Amino acid sequence: MTVYPQYFTWTNQRFVPIDAPDTAELLVADSWRVQHGNSWGLSEHVQRFITGMTAQTARVGQLPKIDPTVFTPALAQHLREVWRQYAATDLFPRISLEPDHADWRIILVVRPAPNVRTATRLWIPHYIDPRTRPTVKGPDISLLRTLVSEIPADDVVLHDGTNVVEATTGALLVWDSPDQLVLCQAPGQLASISARRIAAYAKSQGITVTRRPVTIGQIASGEYPVWFSNTLHGISPVTTVVNDAGAKPIAAHPSVAQWQAAWWAQFRS
Repeated sequence: MTVYPQYFTWTNQRFVPIDAPDTAELLVADSWRVQHGNSWGLSEHVQRFITGMTAQTARVGQLPKIDPTVFTPALAQHLREVWRQYAATDLFPRISLEPDHADWRIILVVRPAPNVRTATRLWIPHYIDPRTRPTVKGPDISLLRTLVSEIPADDVVLHDGTNVVEATTGALLVWDSPDQLVLCQAPGQLASISARRIAAYAKSQGITVTRRPVTIGQIASGEYPVWFSNTLHGISPVTTVVNDAGAKPIAAHPSVAQWQAAWWAQFRS
């Protein structure tokens, strides 16, 4: 029986096994779902990871270099090999840049993926977005995990007091009407791979896609279908928005099952 999590480090040519790192610091990180041994759009995650490393170089100095033409196929092959050890399980790998004494190293941790969350309850907190590095995935992961652990819902809405930024672990999208999809726009957003994929599919279906600020009130009104998305859970419709005053049911999108099926089909294509 396969034992997870498994840890590896990158040697500029391949991934080699290591013991679990003894630090919780993540300078940069990225994660996604592996299904049927396949990672959909792995190059997008690698590119976002490299972009995060570039952004952090200005703060901490020189960091390891990654050649994506070598790193990406090696990562895909390694994940397929790990998946074959226990092929009934979806995986939730994470690549990260972590301290190694006075240096930095790239770590891969391979974990079993949680079940797909087919619906989401959102919590709207009284506090504004507390992240220190919102446009780089990694430094705030421990903080965001703590926020989610403290609420009676699946995820926390990050906001500036008026407008929505995103959720702690994914993007938020709102349907103005069945043919009008809005991607929440705000300063300090993490580039969302899932939102970009959904927008591309929407355009292929003749749906108008806009990116603009969305207020907390619009998300919480219950009048408009709201979707949570990330590359772990795909499209997860928001059924309820919760705050200290109580819970509000959210309108359902009539075609969400079609969209979810189109999403997961990509892992077999």
